Amino acid sequence: MHLSFIFFLASSSLVLARNLPKNSLHTNRNIIGSPGWSLQAETCAVGSTSCGSIAPGACCPSNMVCAKPANSEVAACCTNASECRSVIEAAPKCADDSWNLWAGLDGNDFCCEVGLLGAYDHISHRAGTCVSSVVVPTTSAVLRSTGTGSVVTSIPTAVSSAHITSTIVRATSSFTSDITSRTSLNAVATSKSPSSTVVANSNAAATEKPVFSFDMTGFTSPSQFIPILKIYVTNSAYYYYSGQPFVSTFNGGASNFKFGQDTVNDGWKNELQAVMSASGHPIYFIPSFQDVAASSSFFTTEYPTLNGTFNWNSWPSYTAGDVPVNTIDDVTYQNAAKAAGKGFMMGISPLQFKHIDKTQNWYRRGEANLENRFDQILTLQPDFIEFQTWNDAGESHYMGNSWPEPLVSNSTPEALSSIAYDHRGYWQILQSFISVWKSGARSTMSMVPMNGKDAQGTFWHHTLLKGGDCAGDTLGLGKPVGMDGVEDSVTAVVLVARGVRGLRGSIRVGGKVLGTKDLSAGFNTMVVNNISTGSVEMSVLDAGGVVVVSGKGPLDVVDKADLCNYNFQVVGLS
Repeated sequence: MHLSFIFFLASSSLVLARNLPKNSLHTNRNIIGSPGWSLQAETCAVGSTSCGSIAPGACCPSNMVCAKPANSEVAACCTNASECRSVIEAAPKCADDSWNLWAGLDGNDFCCEVGLLGAYDHISHRAGTCVSSVVVPTTSAVLRSTGTGSVVTSIPTAVSSAHITSTIVRATSSFTSDITSRTSLNAVATSKSPSSTVVANSNAAATEKPVFSFDMTGFTSPSQFIPILKIYVTNSAYYYYSGQPFVSTFNGGASNFKFGQDTVNDGWKNELQAVMSASGHPIYFIPSFQDVAASSSFFTTEYPTLNGTFNWNSWPSYTAGDVPVNTIDDVTYQNAAKAAGKGFMMGISPLQFKHIDKTQNWYRRGEANLENRFDQILTLQPDFIEFQTWNDAGESHYMGNSWPEPLVSNSTPEALSSIAYDHRGYWQILQSFISVWKSGARSTMSMVPMNGKDAQGTFWHHTLLKGGDCAGDTLGLGKPVGMDGVEDSVTAVVLVARGVRGLRGSIRVGGKVLGTKDLSAGFNTMVVNNISTGSVEMSVLDAGGVVVVSGKGPLDVVDKADLCNYNFQVVGLS
């Protein structure tokens, strides 16, 4: 969901966003020593000095002169005592190339250090100020250009290589990191990108490439994100499909997204697609308009200007109860896309559980979901698939590393429900799925181990029983909406190598064997219901009783907890 970076990967030749050539990422850059807007900071950055009483809270490079602010602007930094404001207004830039340029109050510009966000209010009569987070009553400023210190990821250098290495090992085509709202758009240039989704394309380029997807619950107009989109699509590392930059959204189909035009379709056509075409970069636009219903006329009478669509809903609704995920909307979208010669992207995800505040406390069923979605995708053969999400801890559907940086601290709601719940166990089965999908296989029975062993697999389950006591919920939220979809069960997927016979799966809960199953070559599912408290473990044994692969969850199943946490514990078999 939200502002996304989608990185397409089809070989071990990788290009991280942090390593993209700076000249191609930055526009309208300044050289230290030429006129530009001042830095807004209580403590001036290295190489700059305070403007003092001339402009409290402003800093200019040490070799420049501060010019007094005027008309809701900030101080200008001039090369000498002569007024240079008109020069900067004609070609806005920062006085130091390492700062980010923001547009704030009344469209006036100001500068911040990389790592901070631009914000403004209507009381101070100042273009803007620099903050670590934007809170009411301040408003997020709009990022105009990025400083040379910018990087486009929240993942520290020390772990980013591990993130990419794991991507190679999984043979996945891509991963996406998602951010929310205008504040998050600004954070693209300030190293703050909290969550991730994976997108795979069967014809993806042989390098890792970024793509943007914009969350329209946080934007009111494409004009708010077009400036940064223009910056990145000009880079050779940005992903192009059918010769055009690939761009997506979350939401944007409802009637409030007309952007001053007669229809929603015209709004996107004139305010995004036409603007990008006029800039020389027509886009391949494949949004997720999940805020409107799927229909057979989606591309004919409703949104003919789109290049394709993405179905975000990869789980039953939280009011659906005890039912598995279906493909009704997928088929509707895909048929409409095929009839109109458009593209279709299908989502895949294990579950969606949010336990954040009173407006975000729900469970969208994960039982009978991921294992079914594998087969649904192989049967329908969409043009693209998106793994939702790769490391978004806030909605519990992360399938990769959940980095601590976006969680802020171990006590945030997102951290409380995820920090002890490692989901990397999914990797044991995802690599095989991606491989067979890219090969054009149409059945999960084509999935086999990729670990060099006779078997490979994963199991998952809740650690708090459905009827468990969490009345003292730490967040004061109680159990989530959608509890009818929760089951006291353990689900496993086990892949068995071709030609291998005699393997048996065994699941133990609280020291008792609750189920066994004979496994055949290919894709196997195994479910045990009505589990009780205690540790959960699974083994795959050969005909002689020798363990081939096994796993044990570090967290026990309990019937009482301080948090109403219905995230999954995910365990890989090794």
